[in-house]
Amino acid sequence: MNIDMSVNYSFRVGSGNITFEKIIEQFSFLVIESNGLLGKCYEWYETGYSKKQALSRIAFEKNRISENTYLKWERKYKKDSPLFVESIWDGKGDFSSSINYRKMFFDQINRADVELHLVSQNENIDVERFVELITNIACYLDCSYINADSKGYRFFDKNVFPDRLSVGWMLYIPHVLLPELIPEAARVVPVMDGEKQKGTIIVSTEEIFDGNNKEHIGKANDIEIKLLDLGLLPLMTEL
Repeated sequence: MNIDMSVNYSFRVGSGNITFEKIIEQFSFLVIESNGLLGKCYEWYETGYSKKQALSRIAFEKNRISENTYLKWERKYKKDSPLFVESIWDGKGDFSSSINYRKMFFDQINRADVELHLVSQNENIDVERFVELITNIACYLDCSYINADSKGYRFFDKNVFPDRLSVGWMLYIPHVLLPELIPEAARVVPVMDGEKQKGTIIVSTEEIFDGNNKEHIGKANDIEIKLLDLGLLPLMTEL
């Protein structure tokens, strides 16, 4: 079964500018997590003007950044600070996975947005693996949300509220939400930070979410309406 899923999230680090070393640490974490989900230790490449050019520039090998990429990104960080936008991909062609990192705010220099585009035919990938991925991201970073969906669920406005967060397959919010408050969900998973609950993952379907499936869309829509009623579906501008 082919998996094609987008995981998007926004996070903040402290109150000052995110350091270059912290950015590299975050990229390394994402490479390790993505490789773990995909079930293979991929080489990850820089982007380029052509596939041939991109495949000549390894960015991460064995989960570690290459010296050339490190030095290139360090120069870019110093030149463009506080902005930093970079992407890497796994080199598989049209059906490739990628990690896109965007630190684009002059007024919020401690904030970054990330998209993981994960493509795989690994039959072992299921709801448990994705819950684990989102849990690991939520525990590693101070995320205002984490969303997983597919087939352009949000991009093509299949969600209920275009100006608010969408649920899609899964949505992490940094709030405590009891399962009985949202019976529409297939699962409501607490995310723990030690003995304290840091947030909650709401799962719309037990099976792999299909953003073109009317039943899946309906389940995600119902959860979005309930979350809005509970005051837990913020505007995108409020994140």
